[in-house]
Amino acid sequence: MTTEPKRIELHLDSDPRLAAAAGGAVRLLADTAGMPEEVSKEFQEATIRACVEAFEAHPAASHVVELLVFSDRLEVAVDPHAGSSAVRLSRSVVPLR
Repeated sequence: MTTEPKRIELHLDSDPRLAAAAGGAVRLLADTAGMPEEVSKEFQEATIRACVEAFEAHPAASHVVELLVFSDRLEVAVDPHAGSSAVRLSRSVVPLR
């Protein structure tokens, strides 16, 4: 069994509509992984907030949003190479029963 995550990297300009697109991608991955609807929605909203905050802090910059899909969790990093200003989010995958 591999422990390497599936990795998706989004390169985004500082546009709030693109924050919504990143949130939509997270929601799709969370739903596909079997997370409960409320958890998926909260993860989506947290991703959008993190992106908007990064966009507002650095409006002229290009931003990277990294989506990592592990067997037991999903992780999102907004500007993962930005040192202390990077935002990291993680949610455990709850298996369907």
